[in-house]
Amino acid sequence: MAAKVLDIRTPAEVAEGYIDGAIIVDFRSPDFEDLIVKLAKNADYLIYCRSGGRVAEAIPLMRELGFTGELTNAGGLDDAAAITGLPITY
Repeated sequence: MAAKVLDIRTPAEVAEGYIDGAIIVDFRSPDFEDLIVKLAKNADYLIYCRSGGRVAEAIPLMRELGFTGELTNAGGLDDAAAITGLPITY
């Protein structure tokens, strides 16, 4: 199974472009944990934000919440697009 692409940027950042088909959950949202736990915990995720900093915080949190799949820090939007080969939608 291919990794799911997870965008944890703010709505304003997403409005500037996103990877088509990405799951979007704002890491800075007060209900981030409530939203993220609704995702499949055994799936693999390729996660991106603006530069990878929030992903570095999100991965340990996701582990604490019971995620068991591979969680990959894809860095920023351009990096994630290059890794996945998927287009950026503007």
